[in-house]
Amino acid sequence: MLARLLNFPLRALPKWWKRWHTIFLIVLLSSLIHAWAVWQLPLDADEPVYMRAGREYAQLIREGDWRGIVQYEQNQEHPPLIKLMYSLPFLLKGESVNPDFEFYFNRSVNAFFGILQVFILALFDPLAAFLLTFHSYTIKYTSQVYLESFPLFASLLAVLLFRRYFEGEAKRENPLPLWISAGAMGAAIAGKYPYAMMLVPIAFLIGQFRRKVVWRELMVWGGIVAVTFMVLNPYLWNEPFRKIVEIFAFHRQYTHGGDVLRAAYPWWQPVIWVATALPWHPRVFFFLTLDEFIFWAGAVGLYFYGRKEPWLTGWFVVQFAILLVYPTKWPQYSLIVIPALCMSGSGLLRSAYAWILEKDQYWDYLEEMLPKPPKVFWWLIIGFTGLIVIGKVTYEYDQALLRRGWQHLMVQTAPLPSNTIYDLHLRSNGDMMIATAQGAALWHVSEGSPWGENSLVYNRQNSGIGDDRVRAVYEDRQGNLWFGTESGLSCLCKGEWKQIPEAGLSEQVGKVRSFVEDTKDNLWIGTLNGLFMWDGSQLMSYSRAVNPLPDLYIFAIAHQIVHDEEYLWLGTQKGVTRLKLSAQTMDSWDFSSRDLGWGGVSHLIVDTQNRVWITTIGGGIGRWDDKEWTFYRLGSSNLPTSVVNSIIEQPGKGFWLGHGFPTEPGGLVSKFDGVDEWTIYRQNNSGFNGGEPMAFAFDPIGRLWIGTAIDGLQIYDPALAKR
Repeated sequence: MLARLLNFPLRALPKWWKRWHTIFLIVLLSSLIHAWAVWQLPLDADEPVYMRAGREYAQLIREGDWRGIVQYEQNQEHPPLIKLMYSLPFLLKGESVNPDFEFYFNRSVNAFFGILQVFILALFDPLAAFLLTFHSYTIKYTSQVYLESFPLFASLLAVLLFRRYFEGEAKRENPLPLWISAGAMGAAIAGKYPYAMMLVPIAFLIGQFRRKVVWRELMVWGGIVAVTFMVLNPYLWNEPFRKIVEIFAFHRQYTHGGDVLRAAYPWWQPVIWVATALPWHPRVFFFLTLDEFIFWAGAVGLYFYGRKEPWLTGWFVVQFAILLVYPTKWPQYSLIVIPALCMSGSGLLRSAYAWILEKDQYWDYLEEMLPKPPKVFWWLIIGFTGLIVIGKVTYEYDQALLRRGWQHLMVQTAPLPSNTIYDLHLRSNGDMMIATAQGAALWHVSEGSPWGENSLVYNRQNSGIGDDRVRAVYEDRQGNLWFGTESGLSCLCKGEWKQIPEAGLSEQVGKVRSFVEDTKDNLWIGTLNGLFMWDGSQLMSYSRAVNPLPDLYIFAIAHQIVHDEEYLWLGTQKGVTRLKLSAQTMDSWDFSSRDLGWGGVSHLIVDTQNRVWITTIGGGIGRWDDKEWTFYRLGSSNLPTSVVNSIIEQPGKGFWLGHGFPTEPGGLVSKFDGVDEWTIYRQNNSGFNGGEPMAFAFDPIGRLWIGTAIDGLQIYDPALAKR
């Protein structure tokens, strides 16, 4: 109709075009989008947990330890079926499986079932499948190593086959679809327990088709569900009743646990998940997503189209009410109602089109209202649109190649306490300490995951840290963990928490900014209230009681040995102070009047050639070679910005610097060879996300960690970038 009225060149589909061609195109589109998501989505919080379970199941299978499989209780809140699928890479490749192969294989398995979900829906309702193809949350959680993809597919198959079996008027001579429906429902619940909620639309379908329901068939259906569930859930093969009680107890306890309380989602958070598009990973979801449209079209459709298909209304309303009431508000839980919204929205669109067509055939008002541009206009629009799409896809693919080796981790996708990161410190055992605005994290770094198989978060609620605003972290030679906060010092010393005593000091420690040790194992602490020293038993105020300093605002601190003499370098608000520890003498350089916008020395290090490097807020960077200072500024070098927050040396390969912008948020990273060559990493030429870098660290694998002011953590792996 619209083709005729608008003079569109293609007035109808070719006669040879069949329904299966439409289904094929939708599935192909879904496959391309899932492949892109598998490749581009960063590692998410729960993926290492499920992959670890897969590795452990693979070990049990190879050993023939079936009792161990039945008794396996790690991550017991979820059934083992999907995690058994994640054992396949190790069963195929053995112990030496490449972490990348494991990661992408498991993601691809999930993407396969995500595509099958679209395919099954397309067989029943192609327009609804098209809408589901562009739902961002569904794409994400069916392309990562989560537990959603298979039960989403199986439960949707169960519901649609159940409906198809009872909707026909003819005598149902072949009950196979009903039995497949039952098996699929049992498998879905064996994949993840919450998908038992998909019995809700089944209950409404029974009510809708109550005159056709044969209760004997229904009882057999329920029996097949129960048997399939038990067969596919080996965890319940031994002492099922005790374990079921424990599972319920665990979930009840989890709803009041640290993860849920830390997330602090309001009761109406599921509305946000369902009604808006995914807010994370904008570089991945560069294309048009339809989350908002699906919600509003589906919600309106429940009122109009729901009169024809009331089971859809029951499906959405009851399950969504459960999501609102249930205390745990993770976004992946909302996926269970999305197919109902897609089918409802599809029904609304088809009904609206039929209504418009009927009215136009009677009144013929569209003939006068709509313009009739020449056909060349449409060909130009088609050509221009095609060029834009091709150009955009090509550009995003090129950008994806530039992003190789980069990971962006935030609170929403990783076990980070906060997206504000002040400091990073690599422990002697390879663990990474992360200082944030909401506590400190301890990650067990591994090749497969930055946080390893377990991670810890220390805050005021679960530890002895005196303040959640942790500005500096450090491990001393005895293995004690130090946390410098906005309110003083906290130490996890020999496994016990303690606040370092301040009684008797003429002033308080206050806001800690940095740590360093000397050769005598004395710990020096730089604060905004001067310099302090901890000798293992007591804290001493060095800046007033021993040697008054010209500036008490100490942002950074470093230790240097020159000709057997120990020096302590202090980066202050005014400039740099050097203390000679043996003679307790000092040299100071005041740089505060040299540059406009001066904000102090933000960081300093001693490199492998025993030179001292300083970064400044507003004055670029400086180098001390034991004779004089050499500065790199905007006018005298290729330094990208004069605001430099941090520096770290990569031995033999130069220095990495974190830059901010003087008058706007955000920043960039640069690599400097120490002489005159600079490489700049921005959003448009790399995977750097544009946050303002505040801290650097290298992990044992050689990856560069970048803590940013408000944009979480970035990790750069040069080895992956070169592939």
